[in-house]
Amino acid sequence: MPAIAPSDLNDLVTGILHGSGLPEDQARRTADHLVESNLMGHDSHGVMRVPGYAEQIEKGSIKALGSQIVERDSSATAVVDADRSIGILMAYEAMEMATRKAEAVGVGVVTVRKASHIGRLGAFPPLASAKNCVGIIMLNGGARFAAPFGGTDRRLPPNPLAISVPTDTDDPMMLDITTSMVAGGKLEVLTARNQEAPEGWLVDGDGNTVTDPALLRTPHAAMLPLGGALGHKGYGLSMMIDVMAGALSRAGCSQENPTRGASGFLCMALQIEAFVDMDEYRTEVRHLIDWIKSSRLMPGTDQIYLPGEIEQQRIRERTASGIPIEDATWNRIVESASKYEIPVTA
Repeated sequence: MPAIAPSDLNDLVTGILHGSGLPEDQARRTADHLVESNLMGHDSHGVMRVPGYAEQIEKGSIKALGSQIVERDSSATAVVDADRSIGILMAYEAMEMATRKAEAVGVGVVTVRKASHIGRLGAFPPLASAKNCVGIIMLNGGARFAAPFGGTDRRLPPNPLAISVPTDTDDPMMLDITTSMVAGGKLEVLTARNQEAPEGWLVDGDGNTVTDPALLRTPHAAMLPLGGALGHKGYGLSMMIDVMAGALSRAGCSQENPTRGASGFLCMALQIEAFVDMDEYRTEVRHLIDWIKSSRLMPGTDQIYLPGEIEQQRIRERTASGIPIEDATWNRIVESASKYEIPVTA
């Protein structure tokens, strides 16, 4: 498994995406997002996506950002038809739009449909928290591979949610979760590494646990909702996200033949000073952090991490040691680079 320097990987991914048809500046920002995902340890949303993105860009099923249409617009809200724009960049645009509205009137909510895969949701809310807002994004996208609580059939997408809030340091607190046991890409990573899925993630049509991660790409397995035995909580959250991200974006909610293909997302920004002075807010957040960190530790635990804190640690580690990429993924990336005549120097 090679370990690649982040800068080398970024240049390589930029070259592939630009070679497949994205403008160079859009290719670079997309590469930044993907490499950052790997740096944070979220390999399922990192450069393993590059060959698929490149193929879809070349075919025209993913378009460069620029043709999106704002269908409804008010001081606090907007509805956007992305027109198959590259989802990562569309999500940055939508969160930035929501933040500008929040800065102006206190609250901004932007919904989007018809975007391609939007990558790691945790990348977008920090755009709001950097402007002293609370940032929230939710998505009813991805393959419908999750079972409802008490069922075994594939009915829901992973329906992820991410929230970011500013603190009194440079790093926000940032939560990024799926409402299924894990993101589907985690199973792709396990497949590429020839590893089994843990018991309790997947079930077959009879409700029996299965551990072959490749089964998720077939009709023969479904993923359980977040919480496993207490999966009614993840399932309930997934249902609410499906309605908010699907219906309000006009993408459509999950069903056998979704109204407009489903896969919509909602970005929200809340201006903190519309509710409380920033100094008071930061003081309260610091009290919370100190209170949580003061807990005694469970045996075998070295520290209590805040939401998003472990990702910052992984960035430091992988920046120093390189980003590990499983051979199967690296070979596909090299193959894509060869197709677009991009030199591989790593």
